[in-house]
Amino acid sequence: MKLLNIFKNQYFWLSLVILLAFAVRLYKIDSPIADWHSWRQADTASVTRNFIKEGFNPFLPKYDDMTGVSEKPIVNTLRFRFVEFPVYNIAVYPFYLLFGVLEKISRLVSVIFSLGSLIFLYLITKKYTSVVIALTSALTFALLPYNVFFSRTTLPEPTFVFFALGMVYFMDRWIWESASPWLGIWAFIFTALAFLMKPWAAFYFLPLFYSVYKNTGRIWPLPKRFILLTVAAIIPFILWRLWILQQPQGIPASSWLLNSDGIRFRPAFWWWIVSERLGREILGVTGLVLFFIGFIQKPKNSSPRGAGNYFLHFWALSLFLFFIIFATGNVRHDYYQVLFAPIASIFLAYGFINLISGSNPYIPRIWTIVLALWFFLLTYYFGWKYVSGLYQINNPVIVEAGQRADQILPKKAVVLAPYNGDTAFLYHINRPGFAVVPLSIKEMVADYGITHFVSVSRDDKTNWVIRYFQVLEDNPKFVIADLTEMKKPFDDILDPEP
Repeated sequence: MKLLNIFKNQYFWLSLVILLAFAVRLYKIDSPIADWHSWRQADTASVTRNFIKEGFNPFLPKYDDMTGVSEKPIVNTLRFRFVEFPVYNIAVYPFYLLFGVLEKISRLVSVIFSLGSLIFLYLITKKYTSVVIALTSALTFALLPYNVFFSRTTLPEPTFVFFALGMVYFMDRWIWESASPWLGIWAFIFTALAFLMKPWAAFYFLPLFYSVYKNTGRIWPLPKRFILLTVAAIIPFILWRLWILQQPQGIPASSWLLNSDGIRFRPAFWWWIVSERLGREILGVTGLVLFFIGFIQKPKNSSPRGAGNYFLHFWALSLFLFFIIFATGNVRHDYYQVLFAPIASIFLAYGFINLISGSNPYIPRIWTIVLALWFFLLTYYFGWKYVSGLYQINNPVIVEAGQRADQILPKKAVVLAPYNGDTAFLYHINRPGFAVVPLSIKEMVADYGITHFVSVSRDDKTNWVIRYFQVLEDNPKFVIADLTEMKKPFDDILDPEP
């Protein structure tokens, strides 16, 4: 029996893959936001929570941090959070209204978007390869440990990948099936939302120019309808950027993402991207081998409009371009490579099926099958050995201290919660304030209305607060103090440096 016949009922197998993907993403779904990249997850989750606390206004998203994080740091007392348009937060909001503010709800919304991404990935891959490779790609996307972890975080990335893949799917179909106006409408919606969330959508858009070339037989001029739809879909992003420029203190610094430390093309850059990210965290050594085996394969004659359609290859190359252009960002933050997970899954599956089929003329098929299965299994083993540590709650005390502070502090409290700038501590306290101490505490109380101090560190700053202010809670793990109630007059000028 041919391999294809085993997968004859493709949608049955796809449904099983979706159920499996959902099941593995339930692992630690109720974890508090204190795991890997908790600061970024907390910033995102606090926007949705503040929709509940302060009113729903997606054009003025707010988080808990009042620290200046813009290019020219300005204290952000209004707590604006102007990064991506809050599409993910808008999706979570109704569930918070129904079930309350629960982290597992926001994680489940990310999971749902990830399952939608899996479906788009399958449809795109089937068009350019085969049902077998498409199902294997979906299975890889479903189980890749790196992708599983980030698919259940409270980051906007899972939602962005869903809309970006939807953009690729509908735009590509619209290019080839221009007679359908509905495809154009869906292409516009998904493209507009993808760019509103992340300008990185441009790196998913590049292969669509290749589709235009394959469809029309020329690179220039581009079809007018393609230009019009593209421009119309990008206009909402431009309007959003113009809008947020009115409040620059709410726009985090981003120029450093390009090459602020000069790492691009240096040996350290290749070590981080190829060895650490691709070769360990995302694909593992064996997965990277399968990926490159798949990548070097020539497209089959069954591809759209005859042989030699390199759409998937152009897509992969555009992601490599993303790594290079945003060199520092990709080196410092592993969640940036979530964009790479779909195309990584496709070519890993392509390489796996190539070995299974025994198309190599130099190695007997029995050995290529063994190698394929061994490499495939080791990919998940190596990935899990690395990624399992990301689920760990790095400092459970911030959760405990935050919950206690939330219980005893006034609802309108403004807190100073020094934690090396990590806003996850602020998130658990559930109050606005500062995660660093940029000025003396006396100045912060006077200038910014700080009312309370919460610390999980017994440093000189904390001991100074205990000395002069009323302590509400003092135990070996954390300290909560009321900065509006002094125990005695100051006998020194300034509190010590942190």
